[in-house]
Amino acid sequence: MANLITTSLTYSKEDAQKYFLQPLFVGNDAFDYFEILTGVKSTQKLDKFSTLEKITIAEAAGFSGQTGVTYTQRTISVARLEAEIEQAGGAFFNTIKGELLRLGLNKDDISGTKLQQIVADIFIRGIHRDLQRQIWFADTASANADYNAYDGLLKQFAGLPAGQKLGIPSTLVTTAGSETSVAEFQSMVDAMPSEGLENRGDLVIFASRSLCDNYRLALRQGGTEGAYVSLQNGTPQLSFQGIPIVEMGLWDTVIAADAGVTAPALQNSANDFDGHLAVLTVKNNIVIATDYDSVSGADMWYNKDQKVNRFRFEYVIGANYKNDELTVTADSNA
Repeated sequence: MANLITTSLTYSKEDAQKYFLQPLFVGNDAFDYFEILTGVKSTQKLDKFSTLEKITIAEAAGFSGQTGVTYTQRTISVARLEAEIEQAGGAFFNTIKGELLRLGLNKDDISGTKLQQIVADIFIRGIHRDLQRQIWFADTASANADYNAYDGLLKQFAGLPAGQKLGIPSTLVTTAGSETSVAEFQSMVDAMPSEGLENRGDLVIFASRSLCDNYRLALRQGGTEGAYVSLQNGTPQLSFQGIPIVEMGLWDTVIAADAGVTAPALQNSANDFDGHLAVLTVKNNIVIATDYDSVSGADMWYNKDQKVNRFRFEYVIGANYKNDELTVTADSNA
């Protein structure tokens, strides 16, 4: 038996309603820029029709039907995932949290108590963090079970045309006027096909924290009044040429933890991330297929034989993008 939460706390007058674990938090949820297909139970097909144009010509007698649209499909293959934990109420005995336990024979049963909500909230946060990590970095070619359930977005982007997969120097330049982030963001815009630039109002850049910090340095060193005011006031939304930048701090954490020699979860022939990373795309070009539901996908029960409370969460998930011509990537190991 392995408890989710272990404690060596002794009884003290701490607030019984406060969590004693620092909550896991992932900021700037990129899902706001995705198209989410819900209620998905199996593999999905994404339809793509090429742009239709130049069918309008001078009027003439007769009928001349115009052609020119091609129809293709991309596949979102979904995988079934689950997360399971268990917690014995007795682990809180003789701590202030023990005051929330039931009496008599039900001391280990936390169902219906505030302890159940505490454990459930921590559990759901962990699932959400895993979801964010796997959506981007999952790769069936990885030997690591934390990543190989399905192919995430970065694995899917490996299929983009070569000219839309750019490289970033491993060492970022910080010299005023030559900051790497500015040059890379501009290169990504330049590499975006014209179809993507037609939707300029819907463009978005997802960028690692390292690139965002380098870009903040560029704004500060640029000395422009607008940049100074934004930084001074702590404006959370960065932008480049009017394109919003979503800072993906989780990327830096994941790469630092799982791209090393001892944990090479992110190193294989198809996906190899070791530092800076950015994705330029159009809103809703990325599609997530799922039956993810924080209520219907979760279950909790008390096992009297083992005296443990068990939590389970199950969902199906898959990710892909619609159109090649609407996405450009850049990373330091391209």
